[in-house]
Amino acid sequence: MARTSTRPKSNSAGTEQASKPKRSYTGPIIGLIVIVALAALVFLDPPPPGVEFPSQGNFHLSAIEEPHAEYNSSPPSSGPHVGFLANWGPSEEALPPELFIHNLEDGGIVLAYNCPDGCDELQAGVDAIVTDVGAGTLSTPYENPIVDPDGNEYRAAAVAWTRVFYFDELTPEVESEVETFISLYRGIDNHVGATGGVSQN
Repeated sequence: MARTSTRPKSNSAGTEQASKPKRSYTGPIIGLIVIVALAALVFLDPPPPGVEFPSQGNFHLSAIEEPHAEYNSSPPSSGPHVGFLANWGPSEEALPPELFIHNLEDGGIVLAYNCPDGCDELQAGVDAIVTDVGAGTLSTPYENPIVDPDGNEYRAAAVAWTRVFYFDELTPEVESEVETFISLYRGIDNHVGATGGVSQN
């Protein structure tokens, strides 16, 4: 009498399913977390205000009228200048950049404005910031157009060594950015890295 096998038939389909690896979502989830974290970091810690320009050195001119290379920003934020400082504080007369650049080199901040049609409120606000902050800042009318690298014209700018923050009016938000700009760049000694590798005081 032949024996019948009681062994259960193998389920080849089930074996194939069992042998397939389960899909892991760990990698995409970690990637998403990293993207969200980076976005939050940028949002919570925005870049400092202003546009950065390459340094044009700190070559000292013998006089304000001495010819020199064209500046790479308007208002200028580095480059040839005379070897003495403009007075700190608000200035009613337009200070030439060949003068106030030395203030920038010494860690100062210049608030410049150019309003052909008049801007008494903006001027008063700029002067008030300089008066409140005190040492290491000055404000001045600027006789040339205030223009960013894209050719957009503005009525005012905060200038530090190799950095310019452009604005048209002093809204609370803009005023806060100007104050941040001042706190970041005022007091930095910029004599290192002079043209030709020689620092000129």
